[in-house]
Amino acid sequence: MAIDIHTRAVQPPQMDWPQNSAVPPLYQTAAYTYKSLEQVDRIFQGTDDGYTYTRAGNPTTRAFADLIASLEEGEQGAIAASGMGAILVAVLALEESPGPLLMAREIYGGSLGLVRRVLEPLGYRLVWVDTHAPEACLGIMRENPGGVLILESISNPLGRVCALDTLIESAHRSGVKVIVDNTFATPYHVRPLRFGADLVVHSVTKFIAGHSDLILGAIVGKADIMKTVDSLINLMGVTPDPYAAWLGMRGARTLALRMERASDNAMTLATVLKDHPALAQVNYPGLTRHPDYNVAKRILNGGFGAIFGLSLKGGRTAAEEVIRRLTIVPFVPSLGDVMTTISHPQVASHRELTQAEQERVAIDPGVLRVSVGIENVRDLIEDFTNALSGLVLG
Repeated sequence: MAIDIHTRAVQPPQMDWPQNSAVPPLYQTAAYTYKSLEQVDRIFQGTDDGYTYTRAGNPTTRAFADLIASLEEGEQGAIAASGMGAILVAVLALEESPGPLLMAREIYGGSLGLVRRVLEPLGYRLVWVDTHAPEACLGIMRENPGGVLILESISNPLGRVCALDTLIESAHRSGVKVIVDNTFATPYHVRPLRFGADLVVHSVTKFIAGHSDLILGAIVGKADIMKTVDSLINLMGVTPDPYAAWLGMRGARTLALRMERASDNAMTLATVLKDHPALAQVNYPGLTRHPDYNVAKRILNGGFGAIFGLSLKGGRTAAEEVIRRLTIVPFVPSLGDVMTTISHPQVASHRELTQAEQERVAIDPGVLRVSVGIENVRDLIEDFTNALSGLVLG
């Protein structure tokens, strides 16, 4: 029986909790007690179930990992201390020895910084790919067999959507493994493992947790590769705090409900603003004028996500003015909250990119990223319309 994601999200993992707790309890502990040396030995050997040290595992963290694996329809999940930790672990799990890392040109600046500052000095090699130019992308993948392609299901901040159905298949035919950062789409809109992704990663901090009150990452994949993932999380010490995992699980149970509302709000708001005279462009994959509209219709389910980009005609000065004029929507250099927020990619999320790299993906001083929340959309329309109209009249 196929169970809808709204149902799967609210169902906590079925485990035998003490006192028959209806929801997974918080195990805020670093260590565990045992009754005998034999018991400890069996747990370390893996012949008995149990926990030895929270760096290597924790019941709360395991319950959350199982929930995210269920949402992504994966065999197994793991929780890391942050989204960046999740990406690092995913890369090392798939590419243990230095090799080519093929990165989508719209990639999040933090992911690029990780490659340039940490992985390249270790011998890994950055290779840029345009995932929206199939023939050129295929050529680069064929030139780099054994490499890892790192891309986002929906890109930050202009909402480019990758054709996961054809791209992942082409990568595997070329001997390239694939990591999909599914932070923006979330499993509500797309489950990349269905298309053959080797690993899916998330910044849980964003939409999955949904309240801007924790830092966590997640990785989901097949059980065999996830053994390596679990080992790396333990050995590298990128282990989550149990309380953050407990909060994340609490937030995740409303993921489908929140994404449904936020995506509807984003579609409405983007449609209202798309022809505003102060804007050169509204970049939202749900708009027919977006370059990936047809791909998004084919790949995404239940809407087009909660993020869109605004390109202001007045550049950075106009961007500053809009931020100042907004009264409901705050400037927050993050995203995925229940409240709508705005950010400036050139200053915040994409500052790791060179000017030429920013220009190549149309990130200029006039671009603002909007992360739409679950407010009454009429209030959001009024706030943005007033901010932009004031800019035009000024």
